[in-house]
Amino acid sequence: MFQLKDKIKVPVDLQDLCDAFEDYSLDHSYYLDLETGKIIFISEFMDTEEAEELNEKVEEGFGKRYISIPNESPEEGYENMEEFIETVKDLNLKEKLCIALDGRGAFRKFKNLLIDYPKERERWFKFKDGRLMERVKEWLEEEGIEVTGRNQSK
Repeated sequence: MFQLKDKIKVPVDLQDLCDAFEDYSLDHSYYLDLETGKIIFISEFMDTEEAEELNEKVEEGFGKRYISIPNESPEEGYENMEEFIETVKDLNLKEKLCIALDGRGAFRKFKNLLIDYPKERERWFKFKDGRLMERVKEWLEEEGIEVTGRNQSK
C-alpha cells in the first residue's frame, strides 16, 4: 500500500518566500534551507568570493538541505493582469487596461494606468499578492513542506 511521506516542517517566513518567487531576474537564484527556513540569495552581481561560497554550500546540500525556489514567470504575471481586468467594473478603465496589455511594456503601462485609480490600484495589489500566495502555498504542498513558526499566515 502507498504511504504518504511526512511533511517536512520548515520555519520559513511566507512573505520572504513570496518576495523570492516574485523576483523575475534571471541573474538571481533563491534556495530554501529546509533546516533553518532561511532563504539563500545568490546573484551574478554579488562579490565573487561570497557567491562562490554560497554556491558551494548549496551544491553540497542540494536536494537534501537546500531546494531551489522557482520564480513566478512573466506569463503568470500577465495572466494575473488579465484575470484582474475581468474583475474591473468601470468599463472605461477596463478598456484602458486591456489596451495597456497590448504590445511592449505591458507591465509598466498597466501599473502606470492604475496610479490614477487609487482604489483599483490597491485592489490590484491585493489581488496580485493573493495569487502569488496561492502559488507559493501550492509549491510548498508539492514539495511536501509544512510551514511552522515565523510569519505563516496570509
